Formats: sequence, C-alpha cells, structure tokens
Amino acid sequence: MVDPLGDATMSALHTALSGLSLRQRTIADNIANIQTPGFLAGRVNFEDSLRGAMATGADPSAVQTSVQRSLEPTQLNGNNVNLDQEMLSSTKTNLEYQLAVEAVNAKFQRLRIALGGQG
Repeated sequence: MVDPLGDATMSALHTALSGLSLRQRTIADNIANIQTPGFLAGRVNFEDSLRGAMATGADPSAVQTSVQRSLEPTQLNGNNVNLDQEMLSSTKTNLEYQLAVEAVNAKFQRLRIALGGQG
C-alpha cells in the first residue's frame, strides 16, 4: 500500500518518468542497431503495471520496468528494427515525457501556493 504520508501522485509520476526514460534509451539503442544482424528490437511496457498498481492502491514506485525483446518478424539478416515505427514511438514517448514533467511542475506549483509562496 502507498504510505499515507507519501504522495501517490508524485510516486506515479516518478515511475512514469523512469519508464519513459528507459523507453527513450531503448529506442535509441534500437535505431543504433538497425543494421546489426540478428538484433531484436527492445520494447518497454510499464503502463499496464503502473495502471494496475494505481487501481489497487499499491505503491506505484514498486512497479518494475524492463526491456523485452520484440518477437515481430525479422528481415533476412534476423534484425526486426523498423525505423518508421521507432521514430513514431520516439515522438510519442517524448511528448508523454514532456506531459509528465509538466504534471510534476504543476504539482510543485500548487505546493508553493499552498505554502504561501509566490505562484
């Protein structure tokens, strides 16, 4: 369970930012290995676990994020990196990361106001 003195929102945002950061690094690794024979693209999915933790009241910081290798069909050289898919995923991930950072900033802004500081 989430610590009653802790902040589940900030914990969830931290977990999301960590997962999105890992996804960004994984996409970069995929693109860097686009010509490597036998390389299988990495995929990061943490959203389902984070959503489940939030729904059950579990601690969002306990969500594990890892890289799984894609089982999508490969090219003749055994590589399955698709540059178009990676670029689209990169753009989406960057936008989601920016949104999460804005949410953290808004949370701190509300805290500053609540503590009597300048908005």
